[in-house]
Amino acid sequence: MGLCLERYLTEGLHRYARSLSRRKSMKLFKHQQDIVEEDLKKCGLFLGTGSGKTLTALSLATGKTLVVVPKTVRDDHIWEKNLAKLDKKLDMTVVSKEDFRRDWDKYSRYDTLIHDELHNRTGVQPAIVYKNKQPRPKASQIFEACYNFIKQTDPERLYLLTATPVKNPMAVYATGLMLGKSWNFYDFRDIYYTPIKMNNREIWIPKKTTEAQERLGETIKKLGYTGKLSDYADVPEQTHRIINVALHKEQSDRIKTLSLEYPNPLVLVGKKHQVEQGVLKGDEFNKSETFPSGKLEIMENLQEEFGKILIFAKYTEQIEMIEKHFAPICPVIVITGKTENRGEFIALAEQLPVCVVVIQSSISAGYELPSFRCTVYASLSYSYVDLNQSQGRTLRINNLQKNLYVYIMSGEIDKAIYKALENKNDFQEATYETPRS
Repeated sequence: MGLCLERYLTEGLHRYARSLSRRKSMKLFKHQQDIVEEDLKKCGLFLGTGSGKTLTALSLATGKTLVVVPKTVRDDHIWEKNLAKLDKKLDMTVVSKEDFRRDWDKYSRYDTLIHDELHNRTGVQPAIVYKNKQPRPKASQIFEACYNFIKQTDPERLYLLTATPVKNPMAVYATGLMLGKSWNFYDFRDIYYTPIKMNNREIWIPKKTTEAQERLGETIKKLGYTGKLSDYADVPEQTHRIINVALHKEQSDRIKTLSLEYPNPLVLVGKKHQVEQGVLKGDEFNKSETFPSGKLEIMENLQEEFGKILIFAKYTEQIEMIEKHFAPICPVIVITGKTENRGEFIALAEQLPVCVVVIQSSISAGYELPSFRCTVYASLSYSYVDLNQSQGRTLRINNLQKNLYVYIMSGEIDKAIYKALENKNDFQEATYETPRS
């Protein structure tokens, strides 16, 4: 971090602390107040990103409360900061989902249990595995920890929070189990999945019919509160723009040689995508490579126009390239999975009049940047949840503004990922490559 950015960090955090001390108790919006007054003891809060799920859950919570969150949200003390906005005392413990997965059977009973970013804990698959010679749905360790803890301790209140509850049909099934539904696994699977044969195995594929999707939507509504931010507030126009940038000759030439080095078609997809960004991550035998990228010029033009821009990028090498490009131009704040004290940098970004914030695409939740009007996707995560969540970093119910979202695309993989996410599906290398093969 340069001296200029260090000075901004010190001064900016002092200003941020003073502004927090002047804030009065947060008043709930009507949709939040309506939920609190109905006072359901166990339900999902499936409100759109930026709609205020955290404050709603805190307002509903009573007694000894356990909140399970992603590690970065725990480290940034997001829930403690939100509780401070309410005129309420609560005996609250916040743990990461990683700690919960490991230690769930050591926790005592809580009056209120809250799961934040639930979609990271609904890992039930349509496949069958056998335990003690008995068939059961294949499930992740974190889902089993969540389900078993609920079943064994039976908290008086249970709130499941996510803006993306329908990540896939089995995620809805998992949510139902956590809320006490005794759904039949095989019946549920037959309604929402179709079996196909692939490499002598039976694979279950979600049905894409309108009937199945509408039925799934109605099912999730019965599990809790649903709604987009626009259902609760007059949201200004949000503009989405695609900018296509031609590959440089160096990129095109390098892509032509990749298949010789990476014969595995699934690996090859990822390597092509890297080169489209102007980077190629090396392995133990080869150093990382960089190439000229027209994306940098587009980002520089947007920063000049808006002053502050938020950039999401998938690859660490690309993030480093963007940081190096902007360092001589303006303050640059970088947030990756290795960043500590993330909350301090987010607070600084809000205070700076001009800056570039570069965040790894998978770090898409648990913070807000309402002073930024332009969000740039230098490269997209493969996850629709990441895209959906990231768009809510600048669009918040307490600061509704017009926003521009720019998707910069340079090649066929960029476009294939965008197409999958636009249809609210995750991008899967196997699904992309199989028809081409």
